[in-house]
Amino acid sequence: MNSATNKSYQEKIWHQHYATLIAFQKSTGREYPNASDPEVKLYHWCKNQRRFYTKNQMSQERKGFLDKINFRWNTLHYSFEVRLQQLLAFKKEHGTLHVSQVKYDKTSDVHKLSRWVNEIRRMYNENRISMDRIKQLDKIGFIWNMEDERFASNLFKLKRYHKQNGHFDVPQTGRNKKLGEWIAQVRCRGLAKRHYIKALDDIGFEWLGKKKRLQKAKSTMVNIDLKNKIIKGRIKARKTLKNIV
Repeated sequence: MNSATNKSYQEKIWHQHYATLIAFQKSTGREYPNASDPEVKLYHWCKNQRRFYTKNQMSQERKGFLDKINFRWNTLHYSFEVRLQQLLAFKKEHGTLHVSQVKYDKTSDVHKLSRWVNEIRRMYNENRISMDRIKQLDKIGFIWNMEDERFASNLFKLKRYHKQNGHFDVPQTGRNKKLGEWIAQVRCRGLAKRHYIKALDDIGFEWLGKKKRLQKAKSTMVNIDLKNKIIKGRIKARKTLKNIV
């Protein structure tokens, strides 16, 4: 195969992929496939077009064809903004930014969102995320590590329990067993991070359990009674001394 024939063959293959992309857009309403889609070859073809474009290795003719269908040359910023909006929508619906990766079906949008959240954390730990994006995520209260995520999840459940029951004494049995065990652990061992303590203080959390609160109340009443008896005894003693004098 000579160079002219080879070039003609490559153009033919390129236009076949181009036609497949147009068909994909029409059938799905999406701009391009993801890595998890069945159209793996088309996904990699799209990635290659962006790579060729970035390295100035793409002909103006091919660029023109792709521009006609509004081909997105930079998906990084677009993907971030889309996922950020999805995360905000999740928070509005569920009241938390805790996106569980095991709770939802692997094909669901929420599961994909949870994978993105984990990827953002990994990029943050590897110093591969810009300060601008860090600020955007901080602004919505993004959870940067699993410890914060677990606390946020338990805090959300505790708020809901308090709203329904009017107290923070969660039993360590039944459907709230795990939350009750966490509350018991917090009351027994305390919390290391100040902002965790503040978050619980802000919702009026009672750091003593019901039993200890009753013991403290009884002890306080005993002390008050004792103090009153001492005061009364002193007053009586003074009156007696005054009468003698």
